Amino acid sequence: MAKYSRKQKNSLFKKLKSINITNEKDILNLKVSELKKINEVDENQNITINDIEIIWLMQEAIENKNFFEFIINDE
Repeated sequence: MAKYSRKQKNSLFKKLKSINITNEKDILNLKVSELKKINEVDENQNITINDIEIIWLMQEAIENKNFFEFIINDE
């Protein structure tokens, strides 16, 4: 599995915040169809395959109760 930098994760957090995904519960309940809203909010922001993989890893970290560790470490 690829490693993702804090910069990549932070960029994704900004994209998610733009569509009102702001907490762990929102991330866990995120549907792929909701990600289309990112393009509607800002045409310069596009969701990438890497973003989707990071979201999947975030969801896994939340379920395993180590989300904070996920955020601060390059994974």
